[in-house]
Amino acid sequence: MRSTKRNDIFLIRLIIVLLAAGVSLLPFQLQAQMLIVGSTEDDSLRMAQLSVSDKPLVSMAVRPVELQPAVISWKKVQISALPITLITQYNSHHPFGWNDGAMIPVKGVQTFFRAGVYMRYGIMEVQLAPEWVYASNSRYDTSVNWGSNAGGVYNKIFPGQSAAGIRVGAVSMGVSTQNLWWGPGMRSSLLMSNNAPGFLHAYLRSNRPAKTPIGNFEWQLIGSRLDSDSTRPYENRNLKLTTESYPATWRYQSAFVISYQPKWIPGLFVGMTRSLQRYQKDIGLGGNNFLKKYVPVLTKAFQKKNEQSDDVENTDQLASFFFRWVMPKSGWEFYGEWGYNDYKQNVRDYMMDASHSAAYILGVSKLYNFSNKSVWVGVETLKQSETGSTLLRGAGNWYVHGGDNGYTHLNQIMGAGVGYGSDLQSIRIKYQKNNSPWTFQFNFEKIQRDPLNNLAKWTDLIWAAEPSFRNHYLNIKLSMNFVSSRNYTWVEGKNNLNLLSKLQIVYSLH
Repeated sequence: MRSTKRNDIFLIRLIIVLLAAGVSLLPFQLQAQMLIVGSTEDDSLRMAQLSVSDKPLVSMAVRPVELQPAVISWKKVQISALPITLITQYNSHHPFGWNDGAMIPVKGVQTFFRAGVYMRYGIMEVQLAPEWVYASNSRYDTSVNWGSNAGGVYNKIFPGQSAAGIRVGAVSMGVSTQNLWWGPGMRSSLLMSNNAPGFLHAYLRSNRPAKTPIGNFEWQLIGSRLDSDSTRPYENRNLKLTTESYPATWRYQSAFVISYQPKWIPGLFVGMTRSLQRYQKDIGLGGNNFLKKYVPVLTKAFQKKNEQSDDVENTDQLASFFFRWVMPKSGWEFYGEWGYNDYKQNVRDYMMDASHSAAYILGVSKLYNFSNKSVWVGVETLKQSETGSTLLRGAGNWYVHGGDNGYTHLNQIMGAGVGYGSDLQSIRIKYQKNNSPWTFQFNFEKIQRDPLNNLAKWTDLIWAAEPSFRNHYLNIKLSMNFVSSRNYTWVEGKNNLNLLSKLQIVYSLH
């Protein structure tokens, strides 16, 4: 009983200290409206960081980030309209695409719509941004291990990118159903992305970089609910088996991300992410005090020998370490993320078998500015498939490890959306003439789907062209993706061509 009270008092003191730090470290100024993960404004901010050297940088590894919008003030109530987004896409042969939030993996036509408002009064803030998805959900060629033909039209409204809370200085706390993005990757993230729909979570976070004598910090601490949905398709048999191990129950996730920008090295960010999850019925197995039940991510050790009870507690963990180095004067950006889906036994285990249960992202981009045009080139690689270490110590594929806990929400992976156990190589080139409303982007990508666990190697080659037009308020983007699948569904000689076409229209007052 004393231990329980002591830990609860510690948590309360921690929250008070963090809120006080937010007030004392930064002068108060109005910051409002979180940029929606994956939005056009979100992408534009990252691109601008490669050419603007006279403004403070944010890591882009702790998202959503803040935007100072145009606001309408009415009797101390401040209101701003969120961008209106309409997306229509079509898959000709089978489901393809990722980082599309509430949209589902289906063949045929699918439509997505989002609109909303941000409101603030004093320290209280509310963002309402519901999302609507309509999909024809046409049947397609599946196998035992991949694909899902639930059939029938899919039509649903989600809370979307909504949130409500309070903010004091650099610190905010509240409840949200927003998507989060953790880590420096542009095409993928190991722990948090907008691949799955937004999920219900309580948060305690920084709302802008907090300045200290040693540098700036950005962070988020969340406790969330992760669900399954029998009306939505699963992309993979393994995910379905793991997330349906305990029918009619949900999973509780405790997770955090922290990013540090050393004051002595401009543009460099280093940080880590960590997530622990349990099924709802197992929440109390770790202990009865508040911290061990609801914030176990702050109490668990990083080495298995210090937490022998984890398997008994049915606790599943993911963790990653990342860096991002932005050089605005030269237009270069380097980044990487290295993650584990299992505990290590000790420090020696980290050093001697570093690849066991590991996944990683590496990327580099460069912005070339010429007299009348600019060219951006980005290269990124993602590896999730098991390494040679599995011959001695099986680790399971990423997102499915121990305790039958699949790292999903509403049947979709919350991290890298390229697919269960898949590897990705991506090259993207963006071209724009100065003062022109037109931008042209060309992509070439290669996906190797779960290559270690199948004799026939299913490989996707993707060629894409993405012209876009933007004026003061309107952004229109057309994406044409030609997907050549070799050994589709891991069947030797089964080859096909899929067309993913997508039209995105965004109207914004910012």
